[in-house]
Amino acid sequence: MKAVISTVSQASVDVRDESGEVRRVGEVSGPALLALIGSGKDDDADAWETMVRKIAELRLFPASGEPWGGQRDLSVEEVGGSVLVVSQFTLMGKTKRGRRPSWSEAMPGPAAEPVIENIVQGLRDRGIHVETGEFGADMQVSSVNEGPYTVLVEC
Repeated sequence: MKAVISTVSQASVDVRDESGEVRRVGEVSGPALLALIGSGKDDDADAWETMVRKIAELRLFPASGEPWGGQRDLSVEEVGGSVLVVSQFTLMGKTKRGRRPSWSEAMPGPAAEPVIENIVQGLRDRGIHVETGEFGADMQVSSVNEGPYTVLVEC
């Protein structure tokens, strides 16, 4: 399992339906995180539980009054922030050979959807406000990154 996690002042995700109409399905404002999450074919409950803990507890925010360029002392949980979770199977793409990514390491959609739902519920169970994209949809994700401060988490 992999996640690209960014501190954001705002982030949103829109979905285009079959008629071409765009609707907003998730939006957060700072302090907040945008978490793009990809699940691998061999991921188990330990992986998603670790991902929940990492997203909730990683110290990605500066202490109150500290500059953004300074040390990070607080987690999204500690600052009372929100998380926008977007499923992103393309994070599991392998690009070592050739010019076309291989998705052989990605968990198939029907199996991956409950994994992402478990992560979302795990964060909510910790009292974190979570918004989501729409699994399997054609999404448009927008964000205003703070810092920018972005980390790659692998579980």
